[in-house]
Amino acid sequence: MWVIQVIIYAVIVGFFTVIRKQASEKTNISFVLAMSSTVGFLLIGWNFATAVALDWLTILLILVKSSLIACSWQLELVALKKYYLSTLQPFSVIRIIITFFASMIIFSEEVFWYQFIGVAIVLVGLFFLNKDTKKDINQNFTSKQKTLCILLFILSCVLAAISSVLDKYIMTRANEFQMQIWYMLFVSVLLWIAFFAQCIYKKQMLVSKSDWANVYIYLTAVLLILCDQFLFRALADPASKNSIISVLRQISVIVAVIYGGLLYKEPYLKERLGYLAVMLCGIVIILI
Repeated sequence: MWVIQVIIYAVIVGFFTVIRKQASEKTNISFVLAMSSTVGFLLIGWNFATAVALDWLTILLILVKSSLIACSWQLELVALKKYYLSTLQPFSVIRIIITFFASMIIFSEEVFWYQFIGVAIVLVGLFFLNKDTKKDINQNFTSKQKTLCILLFILSCVLAAISSVLDKYIMTRANEFQMQIWYMLFVSVLLWIAFFAQCIYKKQMLVSKSDWANVYIYLTAVLLILCDQFLFRALADPASKNSIISVLRQISVIVAVIYGGLLYKEPYLKERLGYLAVMLCGIVIILI
């Protein structure tokens, strides 16, 4: 059951990634993140009485996780706003590698020899994908711009991977509603602080009346609540393996690259799908 829940989560995240990019195209990134998180919290805040039953150590761990995700989202959206989604999204495979081996070491999850072969195949696909995207330099971006965006995106993936490992431990101490309520509350507060700090730094209010009517922000919030519910339920299952979950989550890459690539008519999409197919072969081997 937990495998199905993770697959549903990954498909929703694929659409969530593209829609969040659409939300940030004409609206300040920090405002998009803060507002969508707040709306998400309001959607589930009615169950707050359940969340206060948690011990303070677990709440503190959720705060740490929320801080990691808040930073990760900021870095990810800066990169996505400035560069091709189909080029950057495949780099999220880095989360597989970090979470896969960290879960194996920290949670003593059993990993078979053929799963290491699958990871190697995924890395090969990533290598050729990155090599192919060098052609983007000749489009509308300089080499320095491309490198900066990729580095920001990779850093966001590393922070998200650390958060993913922490998720598994937290879900042994909390249920999905307790986790999600505190998580959305903390993320909302942190992102609003980041937004107002940016306004103070630039000495202007970085949001207009039209930004409040950005429908993609509210759609992002709904998708965020839905996908996290499936993920946290899967993580709460004692039989689930975080290393395998990290692999299944990459289904979101396929959805995001295809949907985003077609939506924005991004160049070299067909070639990238071929390299993604190689990566998927590795994922299938890992799941055998």
